Amino acid sequence: MEQGLRLVLSRVEGLPEVTEVVVFPDRVELCSAGEWLSFPFAEMAEWPRPAWFWRLVSRLGRRRRLLAVGERDWFHPSADRFFRFFTSPRVVVYMPDEPAETSYGDSWFRRVQVVMLQGGFNTWDLG
Repeated sequence: MEQGLRLVLSRVEGLPEVTEVVVFPDRVELCSAGEWLSFPFAEMAEWPRPAWFWRLVSRLGRRRRLLAVGERDWFHPSADRFFRFFTSPRVVVYMPDEPAETSYGDSWFRRVQVVMLQGGFNTWDLG
């Protein structure tokens, strides 16, 4: 069984009644109103031009750089740190609250980034 990073978020914008999220290297899944929704990163990524060519090359196992799949803002208390994904509708997930002494490297925010980086995906930094 595939393992993902499972979180109970402080809040979510863009979807109703989200109770949890699971981040995998190739997608993010959210439980919204009792239904699991999957958002593959490759479908929301900002591909370099020509996009059709780089998608094909990526399917063959080659990628020239990390692909942006959203935006992130980390310069806040833990429960206000967020990822805004390039989905339709736009989904914004806010991290769980953490003790103030939690280091950045151990934070939920950084752990989400690490999982996404494993799949070759990243987000633009707003902070």
